[in-house]
Amino acid sequence: MSKDVDFEQRKTLFEDVKRFSRSEQEELYRILKRASEPVSENRNGIFFDMMSLQVSTVMAIQEFVTLSKENRVSFENREKTMHDLRAETSTA
Repeated sequence: MSKDVDFEQRKTLFEDVKRFSRSEQEELYRILKRASEPVSENRNGIFFDMMSLQVSTVMAIQEFVTLSKENRVSFENREKTMHDLRAETSTA
């Protein structure tokens, strides 16, 4: 894996992580702690250097991002189905 590809992957991952919900952020923190990655904490949140993470940690975060996106899409589809069913029921 070239450094450019690695940098681009980490940059994309960073953009995904910025959009995390509170519960997703908490899970990210647990991933970092389990991997013994250095983090800085204060009342504004946790901070870490995406470029200094071990490859295994980056992969674990990527898997979590993928799972989160899949869950979000699934939830939105379920919500749409429920809304459609309610609309059908109220017009029937």
